[in-house]
Amino acid sequence: MIDLDRGENLTRGRGGPGPGAIDPDLSARACPACGARGAIPFCPGQARGRGQSLAVRCPQCSLVYIDPVPPEATAHESYGSGYYEPWQGREERARLRLWSRRLQMVEARARRGALLDVGCGDGLFPRVAKDAGWRVDGIEFSPEGARRSSHRLGRPVAVGDLTRERVLRGPFDVITLWHVLEHLVEPAAMLDAARARLRPGGLLVVAVPNFDNLPMRAAYRLARGRPLPLYETGAREPHISHFSPRTLAAFLRRRGFAGIELRPDRCALTLPKKCIDAAAAFLSFLSRRLLTDAMVAFCRRPR
Repeated sequence: MIDLDRGENLTRGRGGPGPGAIDPDLSARACPACGARGAIPFCPGQARGRGQSLAVRCPQCSLVYIDPVPPEATAHESYGSGYYEPWQGREERARLRLWSRRLQMVEARARRGALLDVGCGDGLFPRVAKDAGWRVDGIEFSPEGARRSSHRLGRPVAVGDLTRERVLRGPFDVITLWHVLEHLVEPAAMLDAARARLRPGGLLVVAVPNFDNLPMRAAYRLARGRPLPLYETGAREPHISHFSPRTLAAFLRRRGFAGIELRPDRCALTLPKKCIDAAAAFLSFLSRRLLTDAMVAFCRRPR
């Protein structure tokens, strides 16, 4: 266990853009985690034309994010039937085991009650939770995903953005965000919407890729001969925010959550990635630094 509920100061400077800051005419997007401006190119020497997306680092909270937001990252068409087909084909059994392990992590921290799964995908996790005795609701940005979730659960699943829809008001005992925040233009608004729907003392579960996944980065460079990209045009799952353990913990504290606990999210489905992530978990234990490819945060709305 890595406990980051200590309130470290992650400030990297104040008072406007520093050396290497992006021309404000090219970058108008504030940091999605803390709202600061004056983003600095993550890789020194990066250059771009007007409107071209690249990775930048916030000078205040150190979050790495993509600016400007690529249009395909928020398009419903990116999450059509082709996106979900592998999940309900060759990956189904492995994903069922994954969701069962994740539910065990939740149940180790919360009694069974009302659970809201935000970004419920094809509905496999809500179904696993329902079969275990939870009262389950879900909401999904993708109409195709919501349709598949509704079919699994045998009842309607909300379609849309929890931050904008007046639905699913709760209160809920648990809200889960499994690999959702990294896709959002406004992740702070999502955390606020979740906090408003949790009962006092309720549990929020947030899983995201880990920016400190050094073993996976090294393996990718060895296999492909280039660094692991933070964003590529046409990627199946474009990530527009990249959280490290410290930036995620600071972000959750900033949005009013407490008791933050970070754990590895061992979500690899293929044997090579499982082996790399197992090595990363061992190195995490030795170094007391979270190095796995993904992580999950458990935190609570204060009473």
